[in-house]
Formats: sequence, C-alpha cells, structure tokens
Amino acid sequence: MKWCLGLLLGLLVVSGAHATDWKLARDRHGVQVWKAEVADSAVEAFKARTIVHSSLSGLLALFYDVQDAPRWIDRCSRVEALQRNDARHEYTLLMETNMPWPVTDRDAVMKGHWYQDPATLILHLQAGDADSSIYPPRPEYVRTRQLRSNWTFKPLGHGDVEVTTEGHVNPEGHLPAWVINIVLEESPYNTMRNLQTIIKESQFQEAHMSGVTEPMP
Repeated sequence: MKWCLGLLLGLLVVSGAHATDWKLARDRHGVQVWKAEVADSAVEAFKARTIVHSSLSGLLALFYDVQDAPRWIDRCSRVEALQRNDARHEYTLLMETNMPWPVTDRDAVMKGHWYQDPATLILHLQAGDADSSIYPPRPEYVRTRQLRSNWTFKPLGHGDVEVTTEGHVNPEGHLPAWVINIVLEESPYNTMRNLQTIIKESQFQEAHMSGVTEPMP
C-alpha cells in the first residue's frame, strides 16, 4: 500500500482556530466552499464540501496514495511518508506545496491518524504538528508549523458519501491578498473537483482498507 494522507489541500492549517457565521463563497459543480471570520486572526477560515459516489475504503485508499497526491490536491507538488503505524492507524508525512510565483514554496511535517465512529460509520482523518527534526527545514521552503487538518467521510446511503474538510490557513510569512484568496477559496474548490474525478478510478473503488466498515447496501 502506498502512503499519503492528502490532508491539507496543498495548504497549511493553524490549530485552535474557531470559526463562526459561515458564509457561502462558492457553489459550483456540486462543490460548496464557505469562509468565516476567526477570532484574533486577520485570515478567514474555510470549509469545503462535496458528495461523491464511493465506498469508504475507496476514499481512504485515495488519501493513502502518495504518488497520486499531486493529481488531485491543489498545489501539492510532493508527499513523502516518513513514518507509519498500521495497527494504530497513525502516520507521519512531509507535504510540499507549490505556491504561485514569486511566493516561496511551503512544506510541513505532520503526524496524524484516522478512526471510524462505530455508530455512524463516519470516517475522521485528523493531523497536526510533528517533530520537525524528523525532516529538518530546507532553505528553499518555508516550514509551516502549528498545524491541524480535519476531513470527514459521512455515508449518506445508496453509495453516496459526503466529503468535508475544514481549516484555517496560515502559510507563514508575508503573502499578498490575492494569494490568500487562492488559499481560502480556489484551492479547496479545485481539490474537491479533482477528488470528484479521481475517486471513480478502479484502483480506489476496488480497494479494501483494513479496519473500515462499509454501510449496509
């Protein structure tokens, strides 16, 4: 099994952000993106949602696929698995984000895990800061810290799954407003659109992930 966890939309997320009063920013092609103000931050939070026809194993298999991450996570240039613990559903990864010129590219080292609610069968994927000494910072990237990333896969019945991600972006360093807008709205939208397409591929829909319970047909 190839390992990824495509967690950040190619973006970087600050821990502890609390957003209220979500406002719809984009609603196209079955993808909704919301933005909301966050206390003590000049940067808004984002939330994105879509519905796909997929098994839960298929979605998890996609998120575990290192090589295919740049095919669907917007502005993701590379993901490398650094550590893994299959029994605990834990992982540590490096993710590189391609920022628009002339902004310096970003990277992050993250540790995360996934779990499934036995009652609702909702899958939760959560990640946060890892010890950067696992992969020391490099001069050609800005290392982003204090991270979190949350995704949920909620079965709706008849093979449909609601996919939701939420976060608050802090790419570190000074960025112009147009770059922040890409981070808040365009990248979540592009990522969900890409996910709608790639999840249909047979290598994901034929996957069976250990520990995942599928809803009854």
